[in-house]
Amino acid sequence: MVLFCIPCLVLLFYFAVASIFVPKYRIYIKDGWGCFIDKIRGKKCSASFDNRMRLKISSWFIDRGMNKIGKFLYDEKNFNWTLIIIGVGTTILSVYLFIVLVQFMISPPCGPETCSI
Repeated sequence: MVLFCIPCLVLLFYFAVASIFVPKYRIYIKDGWGCFIDKIRGKKCSASFDNRMRLKISSWFIDRGMNKIGKFLYDEKNFNWTLIIIGVGTTILSVYLFIVLVQFMISPPCGPETCSI
C-alpha cells in the first residue's frame, strides 16, 4: 500500500483544479475519488485510475521527446514516489504561505507612518 494514498490524492486534487478550466478532465474526478477511497480501505484501485494516469503521463513525456523522464515515470514505484514528493512539497509550501499570510495580517509591514500616500 502506498504511503497514505498520497499519489491518488495528488492526482485527484490536480484533476479537480484542472476540470475547472478543461471540462474533459471532469470524468477523472470520479475515478480518482474511487481510487483514493479504495486505497484508504487497503485495497487496490478497482478502477485502476493510478495505472491509467501513470501510463498517460509517461507516454506524454515520451511523445514530447523526454524519454528519460517518461521511462522513469513508467516504473510504478518511481511514479508513486514522485507524486508523494510533489504532494508533501506542495503541502509544506501551502502551510508556509499560510503562516506568512497570518503574520502579515497580524502585523502588516506598512503602517500609516511608513506607507502613507
